[in-house]
Amino acid sequence: MAHSSQPLYFFPERDVTVEELEKMLHGGSREDRCTAISCMLRYAQWEDIWDYVSRDDVRELFDDLDLPESLRAAWARMLKIESVAT
Repeated sequence: MAHSSQPLYFFPERDVTVEELEKMLHGGSREDRCTAISCMLRYAQWEDIWDYVSRDDVRELFDDLDLPESLRAAWARMLKIESVAT
């Protein structure tokens, strides 16, 4: 895990530290949580994702995550999430 003052590599659009990520995930709005998890699922290495969130955290917010369709489908298969047609 990165030192808390170092920006995390899986936030390409802005510098986010471990401390800021923890605030987004545990004290932030649903939108903050979705943003953080979306970046992790897009850019983080597998092991790094699960240092911060659980599979249930991802499942809970899955419908609101900002993911390309191919990546959304891959994560849905890995996490055994049934897609809900709208």
